[in-house]
Amino acid sequence: MQTSIKKIILATDFSDTSKEASHYALLLATVLNAELNALHVFDLGAWKSPSHYYLTTEGYRLAESQDEIRQRGKDALNKLAESIDLEVETIFTEGDPGHEIISVADELNADLIILGTHGYSGWKRFAIGSVAEFVTKHAPCAVLTIRPKGK
Repeated sequence: MQTSIKKIILATDFSDTSKEASHYALLLATVLNAELNALHVFDLGAWKSPSHYYLTTEGYRLAESQDEIRQRGKDALNKLAESIDLEVETIFTEGDPGHEIISVADELNADLIILGTHGYSGWKRFAIGSVAEFVTKHAPCAVLTIRPKGK
């Protein structure tokens, strides 16, 4: 049986590990001549946290409102797509990141999801949760997780 990868989803939260994952996504999409979709999920649950900082391609920024965070996320996603030397479809959704990544993968009939993992373990992973772990367990396709260097 030959496996064909024609649709790739790069799920990003704009972290350093997500930036590293984008390099893998570009490489694989180019070599496999696959469609590349960059996905960012606006996590409404994170907005309820005490910090209103949002990670963008320029680093952490203080947000004034949910609308500002949404716009920054969209802008950062577009900037990421422009930085990739390949045609990239951008997808911005809202909700629980793990569930949204799975939902988009189902809708697009994706063959591969690429995302970074923060490499947390033990109590920190339990307290924060792991989007990468959830996606790996529930994805309708193959998943490539990129760990931080040195972890």
